[in-house]
Amino acid sequence: MGNAVSKSNSDYINKNWNKLRCSPIGPFLQMIGIAPGSSGSTSSSCASSAFSSQFNSSMTDHLNMSKKLTGGMDIINSKINGFRKVIASMEQRAFEDLAQVASKIFTIYVKIGNIFYVLIKNLINIMNIFKKTIKFGASIAKLLISFMNLLETPVNFAIHITKLFARMV
Repeated sequence: MGNAVSKSNSDYINKNWNKLRCSPIGPFLQMIGIAPGSSGSTSSSCASSAFSSQFNSSMTDHLNMSKKLTGGMDIINSKINGFRKVIASMEQRAFEDLAQVASKIFTIYVKIGNIFYVLIKNLINIMNIFKKTIKFGASIAKLLISFMNLLETPVNFAIHITKLFARMV
């Protein structure tokens, strides 16, 4: 049957066999002997190619959707990391501020402690002055009492002498 086809048709088929091979007419041309190869292997290869093409196109859609999803997740991840950096910065600033407040409070406590130390020291000095004043007053009282005791004998002698002269008179 291959002899019934003209030379120009045979050249056209051989020249365009890659396009015609998986078309509906390709296996028919091989069955009648015009095209090279066997119709079974061409059918298998075309079916495999069609399946591969169909599978690849569905996988391409799936991969494209996965890429879009991954891209969206990357954007979300970068935003979350940005929030984390801002929060970490805020925490650091808050810690620094808290450390400054704590050092100021400690400085105030030290100054209050120094004020109380000076106050207590001055109160102790005042109490020592009162103590020495009281001791001084007690010493003066002792001196007066001792002086009075010392004068008691001559005064009593003078009183007795006056009483003696008064009786005599």
